[in-house]
Amino acid sequence: MSLLQHSAAAKTGGCFPARALATLEGGARTPLWALRPGQRVLAMDEQGRATYSDFLAFLDKQASTPTTFHVIETREPARRLALTPAHLLFVAENSTAPAARFQATFASHVRPGHYVLVAAVGTSLRPARVVDVSTQTDFGAYAPLTRHGTLVVDDVVASCFALVQEQWLAQLAFWPLRLYHSLAGGHRTQPEGVHWYSGLLYRLGRLLLAPESFHPLGTAQFES
Repeated sequence: MSLLQHSAAAKTGGCFPARALATLEGGARTPLWALRPGQRVLAMDEQGRATYSDFLAFLDKQASTPTTFHVIETREPARRLALTPAHLLFVAENSTAPAARFQATFASHVRPGHYVLVAAVGTSLRPARVVDVSTQTDFGAYAPLTRHGTLVVDDVVASCFALVQEQWLAQLAFWPLRLYHSLAGGHRTQPEGVHWYSGLLYRLGRLLLAPESFHPLGTAQFES
């Protein structure tokens, strides 16, 4: 990856392109930029089962920022997911691992031969083998937060979180924000940029966690 690509990737900790698609309850698909609080999107629960989860807010929202994404492509079934290098998705070394045992892994660490979870017929989830990893530059970057801390984007299961490779820790750390948005309700208009709570957690994490706990390409947004 070139220096320019590194710079673009570092603009956001963990996001998907604006035009990436989420699946709403009922089966309709919508671009991430169009998500509204209160909508329910296809996601994965703690037991590795497909579920519909409340969309609460964006942890990052950049309508037109050029960003370099990692592109993960699978076969049987064929899927294609673009996400920033520091974002987490669920990965296993083989196809026999149960969904609940897939490990949250930085997108930049995914390699051909790994397996990720994808949506198949209906709302069932199944493993798919990664056959290619590349990069692309796209415009817009959105990081949705759901109640379950996961969501299915372009038919691939991903985490809502980035920067730190611990799904359970991120889900715990964002509990107050999930509670606030659950209680507040309503259709709020969220300004662009990184959510203030994400910035607060990052700064606390830098005090409490070892430096190697963080993905190096996902920190520039908080330290500029």
